[in-house]
This record gives sequence, C-alpha cells and structure tokens, in this order.
Amino acid sequence: MKKLLATIAATALLITLAVSAVSCVHSPDEDSVIDYDALGEPVFADDFDGFDATVWKAANDGVRRGGYWDMGQIEAVDGNLVITTEYLEDGTFGAGWYTGAIVSERRFEGGGYYAEVRCKLPAGAGQWGAFWLNSPDMTADGNGTEIDVVEGAYYDDPKMDDKYKDTAFHTIHAFGYGDEHESKQSPYYKVERGIYDSFNTYGVYWDEDGYKFFVNGMLTWETDFCPSEAAEYLELSVEIAGAYDSADPSNPDNKYTWGGEITSNEGGKDFVSEFVIDYVKVYKTDGIPFVK
Repeated sequence: MKKLLATIAATALLITLAVSAVSCVHSPDEDSVIDYDALGEPVFADDFDGFDATVWKAANDGVRRGGYWDMGQIEAVDGNLVITTEYLEDGTFGAGWYTGAIVSERRFEGGGYYAEVRCKLPAGAGQWGAFWLNSPDMTADGNGTEIDVVEGAYYDDPKMDDKYKDTAFHTIHAFGYGDEHESKQSPYYKVERGIYDSFNTYGVYWDEDGYKFFVNGMLTWETDFCPSEAAEYLELSVEIAGAYDSADPSNPDNKYTWGGEITSNEGGKDFVSEFVIDYVKVYKTDGIPFVK
C-alpha cells in the first residue's frame, strides 16, 4: 500500500510539474533577433496611408460569433488602419456589437516568407484582435493551415490569471475545422511594453520545414507541425466572444467562449475599442537572418 501511495504521489507531482511548465509565462529569446537590413525589401507592404480596396477585401461581413463583421468599422486614420468595436442600435445587420475583418487579395505560396504586423491590440474583455494567415485549402484533406501569429484575448478573461494579460502566443490549425481538426499552440510570451497600450511587432516565417514566430524581432517559438504547402492569405480581424455565429454575446456552455464577456467592460453598451495597425509587411527570404 505504501508503495502504491508513493507511486500515486509521484505521478501527481509529475502531472503538476508538467501543467506548470505549460502554463508558465516565458520571455522571447533576446539572443535570436532578426537582422532586418539583411531581409531586404518586402515583396508586400501596406503602411495604411489610406485604405486600398484592391489590396484588401472584407473577410465575410455579417454574423460572426457574438457580433457582426462590417467593413464600415474599418478605416485608415493618420497612417494607421483602425478596426473599431462598438455596440450599434442601428447597424447594417440590426442592433448588436460590430467590428470587422479584412483579408489580403494576394496569396503567398511555396513558403520561404516572413510576414509581420506592427499594431496595438484592442483593449477590453470579450473581444480580441488578431493577425493571422489562412488558406482556401485549409480542409480535412488539404495542404493549407491557419497560422495565428498573435491574438489578444486575455485583457480581462475571468478564466485566466492576470499574468496572461500582456502575453503573446501563436497557434497552428490544420486539417479543416471538423472532426479531423488538429492544432498546436505555443507557450505564452510576456511582451514588456504591453500589447494593448503600445505598438509591438509580431511575425512568422514559414517554409517546407515549419514555422518560426517572433515578437518585436525576437524569436519566440519554432514548430514543424503541419507546414503549409498551399497559398496563404493575410487576415486582420477582431472577434467578439459569444455563442458561435449567433450575434449574441451571452455565451454560457458554449465551447467557443473565449476572452470573457464584452458587456462586462466599463460603460456596458457604450464600450468602444480600437485595433490599431501601423503596417503589414511580407518578405521573401531563404531563412531568417539573425543579428550576429
């Protein structure tokens, strides 16, 4: 019996240590920093001095999770792209929470690309800004993946410890969104300047061998999980937490619930947030050059 109890206790300790290792907050690798001069000129760049409808289009206006995506919530302001989240009584699709999402017309195929955004993520519970890539071939039998470069979901999520508020993480999704779906997520990385109050850069390099992710030019995570072999497009979006595709932010027992409840923010329905994007750039490169 003593041996059995000792074995159980040892197993419990190992599980606790493993969970702690996954949940702890890490720092980017300050010894692995991108040499931007060696990257050369980008093959795609938008500094958002205006909004170019030949470069970007609406992702899919209409009902989206707990609210609506609407291109009317997106505009170029003073050299930035701004996606505004707010409650509208007389919105395009009726009363509710409105925000937006755009995708690039351009596709990036074959790998060997580094894509980067410089942005301030929207502050507030129940919504999250994101920079990601996706593919029309992100299907159960396709070769594309969803590459989540950054998502800012933990401003005030009651299910998450406060230490995750200003962290960045990265996720790869593959094999469609049905029963065959698989994903892999990075650890959490502390962003010292804060992801909601300051501009930071978030990037990913991908090729046939996998992915390398970066925060402020510093390496965070590498993985060889499901390298994309298909054309990928860029996406900038804000999601409103809620019952999936219901436009209802009330979300009990909903497996897609994330980020808390948007009506819990100060001001209630008068709450407004902004996702501010300074630029998006993509470089064609055979590997990432690091500062020596």
